[in-house]
Amino acid sequence: MQLLQRRRWWREDVTLNRDQQITAHIRFKGGAHRTLKLPLPLKSWQRWVTPAAVIEEIDALLNHHTVLQIAKILNKRGFPSGTGRPFNAKMVARLQRNYCLKPRYDRLREAGLLTLQEMADALHVTPTSVKIWNRRGLIRGHAYSDKNECLYDPPGNDAPRKTMGVKLSCRRRHPDVVSDRREEV
Repeated sequence: MQLLQRRRWWREDVTLNRDQQITAHIRFKGGAHRTLKLPLPLKSWQRWVTPAAVIEEIDALLNHHTVLQIAKILNKRGFPSGTGRPFNAKMVARLQRNYCLKPRYDRLREAGLLTLQEMADALHVTPTSVKIWNRRGLIRGHAYSDKNECLYDPPGNDAPRKTMGVKLSCRRRHPDVVSDRREEV
């Protein structure tokens, strides 16, 4: 109480106005006055907004990585989340959805990649054979989720085909086999 009484001697009256900023008009005893202008405090949700640079980075990374891989990359590069915690797959997926970023699946489909069933029909094999051939490097698959779901490059003229009695390890492999889901971060 004494502290409040001691401080009271130097000011007579304070007026606060709140528009685009907070303006405080202070009138002191003896006639002097002063005006202070302060920015408005952020609303609680505004303090937790993810920086725009992070959203742009997520958008760029969606062309080549799944959401879990993106979370690991962002954490490794030291990008901050809005809450200050490390990124995880759920956070990246939520940011992608909330900021209307095109999903990886749609990006790959627009690039002309085929679904599992479309690839199986094009090669005249079962979907299981397509998955096995992808693992063995005979065709190239691009992961679009963290559940080993892939879209496949169109087979082209030199497509692999069933060959009875020939081991998969002895067959021609795709020249640049690098599974997106196995890529180290």
